[in-house]
Amino acid sequence: MLIPFYVVGFILGGLLCFAIAQRVPNRAVKLSFQIIGVIAGPIFFLVVAIFSSQEREKTYVMERLTGKPAAQYYMQIYKDDADPPDPETIVILKRNIGNNRVCFSSLKSKELAHYVESLPTHTVKVQYTVIYDFYQIRTFRLESVGDFPHDNMRMGIGGSGLTDSPYVYEPCFPW
Repeated sequence: MLIPFYVVGFILGGLLCFAIAQRVPNRAVKLSFQIIGVIAGPIFFLVVAIFSSQEREKTYVMERLTGKPAAQYYMQIYKDDADPPDPETIVILKRNIGNNRVCFSSLKSKELAHYVESLPTHTVKVQYTVIYDFYQIRTFRLESVGDFPHDNMRMGIGGSGLTDSPYVYEPCFPW
């Protein structure tokens, strides 16, 4: 982690501010440099602590694809993937976010595929945990798909992404 470098940087920055303050004859400017030298580090760490690693739960109703339609969609997205997935194990969860963009998650799990196939509709409620830094997404993880038990979420290799319209920015997980 970079925290030791930040601490050393702020100590050296504080010492530099105090050294500059010693050479400044104006009392107000001298005091300003000393205050900056003392409070800059703690303010930085306070701001980072408040605005980074913010976790939010996001739930979306997503269209589900399984079997051959899911395998075809998978091959359309992952064109460079030489190995087509087993249609019995692939599950694609997708939702349209406008501007010809689709957010999707591709999962490989035979148990999950059987579960979503047993649902009465072609949609399923999907829950994600999204982690933001300064209101920008850092990462996310899939928490649940419908009522599929979380303990059984051994989904193997999967992926998520955004399709089409690279010139229009529409985030999959807006703040």
